[in-house]
Amino acid sequence: MPDNRWFISYLMSSMASGITNPMIPLFVVVYLHSNVFFVGLASAVSSAASVPALIFWGDLSDSVSKRKIFVLIGFFGAFVSFLPVVFVRDIYQYLAILIAFQVVAMASVPVSTIMLLEQNDRSVWPQIISKFSMTSGIGSVLGLGLGTALITFYYRPSALPYVYIVSSMIYLIAGIMALKFIHEPSRNLNRNAIPANTFRVIERTRYFPTAVIHFMRLNGKNNGHRLDRNLVMFIAMTAFLMFGFQLFFVPYPVMVINFGANNTLIFLMYMFNSAFSTVSFIFSGRIVERIGGKTALFLAVTARIIIFGLSALIPGLTSKDIAIISAVGIYSFLGGIWSIISVSQTNYVSRNATQQTRGKAIGLYNSLLGVGQIFGGLVSGEVTTLFGYSADYLMASTVITIGMIIILKIYRGEKLFTARSRLSV
Repeated sequence: MPDNRWFISYLMSSMASGITNPMIPLFVVVYLHSNVFFVGLASAVSSAASVPALIFWGDLSDSVSKRKIFVLIGFFGAFVSFLPVVFVRDIYQYLAILIAFQVVAMASVPVSTIMLLEQNDRSVWPQIISKFSMTSGIGSVLGLGLGTALITFYYRPSALPYVYIVSSMIYLIAGIMALKFIHEPSRNLNRNAIPANTFRVIERTRYFPTAVIHFMRLNGKNNGHRLDRNLVMFIAMTAFLMFGFQLFFVPYPVMVINFGANNTLIFLMYMFNSAFSTVSFIFSGRIVERIGGKTALFLAVTARIIIFGLSALIPGLTSKDIAIISAVGIYSFLGGIWSIISVSQTNYVSRNATQQTRGKAIGLYNSLLGVGQIFGGLVSGEVTTLFGYSADYLMASTVITIGMIIILKIYRGEKLFTARSRLSV
């Protein structure tokens, strides 16, 4: 029986990242007294830094055939990178810390699930991946709960940097646990040969999920098999959907802050969103299996189209209390929709790739989602600054409508509302 006690180290790292999930809008707007443009810039820069870092660390870990050292670099590096935040006085110093954090913290991500699979029999891979993904989601929710308590107890805006310090200390604990419990796997697997699905349990973008296995390689080597054109188009459109999602999500907390929501309420909003996402992940696989991936994806994305469009009415509400309650409720509910989108998309990618190209397909999927996140963050800040929140939300709704129409046309193997599919996990 493999020793999976090292799960607790990743639970702690998820707590550490969870506690800082709401911090970009709070730190930029409340602590640095900046605006929504720089919130979008910070989100985009943070995501942009993580993409090459993920590719680099994953490629390096395969080259040296080591895993544990990269977990330690990620956890202890995250601990060190957040410590200077108490000295931050402007947005550019803050951006430098976010970049430094992403560069070192991402070392622990590409090796996490591959290390898990190297230590367990193939027969239990689907269950162990699901368990590991849930551990990550639960850790994020616990971290947000801790952050909510801290922010409530120390309400002053000047205390916001110390949320990062607390996160840093939790990363230190995670690193110590990893040092104690993680042992180098006795066998090494090629990531591109693993026929496993990977899911993003929680949608938010700055911290990529710990359950990612496959990434594009820096050295350009491949297995000689090309991806199907239809599949490449589908993956490109999922990135386009992510671009539309980020148009909405990045400036949304800033709107709630501008309505007068305090730090505690912002943390609660993020916590409810993550909790709904984590809980719904338990049932999303059954939903996709029961009604079909195409139907599930259509219904989930359509729900977002409607909600994004209706959210354009919130900035015009005269009652700030009603506006805040509506905004928090919408943000929380949207978390529950994400798991269905994630499972539907990942299942389609896995099911329509061959065994030889599955790793490459999952790598392209994760990489292009990151690209969608980056551009969504950049464009959302600009659009909101120039035209306001309502225009940005309507633009987000329009973008994902276009993306969904194209996906419906290229989605093969099922018919809308008539399919019955089996998950390939």
